[in-house]
Amino acid sequence: MAERAYMVNSVVKCLAIIETLANQGPSSLADLKNILGLDKATLHRILSTLKALDYVKQNPSDQRYFLTFKIFQTGNLVMERGGFKSLIHPYLEKISADFQELIYASVMTEPGQALCIDKTEVDLYQQLRLNVSIGGQVSMHASSMGRCFLAFMNPENFPKVIAGLHYEKFTPVTIAEPGLLAGELEKVRRTGYALEEGERIEGAMCIGVPILNSQGHAHAAISATGPIGRMMLKKEGLIRALTDASKELSIICGLPPERWPIQPLS
Repeated sequence: MAERAYMVNSVVKCLAIIETLANQGPSSLADLKNILGLDKATLHRILSTLKALDYVKQNPSDQRYFLTFKIFQTGNLVMERGGFKSLIHPYLEKISADFQELIYASVMTEPGQALCIDKTEVDLYQQLRLNVSIGGQVSMHASSMGRCFLAFMNPENFPKVIAGLHYEKFTPVTIAEPGLLAGELEKVRRTGYALEEGERIEGAMCIGVPILNSQGHAHAAISATGPIGRMMLKKEGLIRALTDASKELSIICGLPPERWPIQPLS
């Protein structure tokens, strides 16, 4: 309670505007006034400041305000420099140590785009010549993590992202047709994990799981990767370990436990 005595009202109002634009999408001055109950002069002053700092832009055609990707960039820095990355890393290390397999983590930077932010090191992996570096882009259609993002994406963004996918054929078995991908995504929604065998790298298998936010949408994902033969021997155990981590991290990230959408494995 003592901290509230030091709260700065203008900062509170500024953050309320940012959160409203994040939740409501592009909004007019009148929309924001009705939602927040702030007078137009205060709203205009704060919005002008956010525009000058490039956190907000205004659509010239309808004058509605919207957040820029600077918000995403700022959030990604938090994830990378001690926030989300430090939270998720112990889970990666434990699964990697328990199964002696390479574990990756990635975050959604904007709808349809995700980057690798962390990975473990396992000497056994050198034989696969896996070279996915931190900061590398995640394939949406041909990777287990990418399919987790698509399967649990905000439905408002899904049609545009799917329509804009470039179905690159990495290997002869890459799923590169919309109909086949749709079937795979339905499996991911039902089971809670994505499976990819030799679609990105011949001879490699990846098992991915989503990390859901408070709305039940995937904002991050983790995956285990290794040679198909070796991964098949550990498949059930890895799926359980990954899905347990997925649920725990999702709840930590704000998902109400009762909204966990995936049934436990029998």
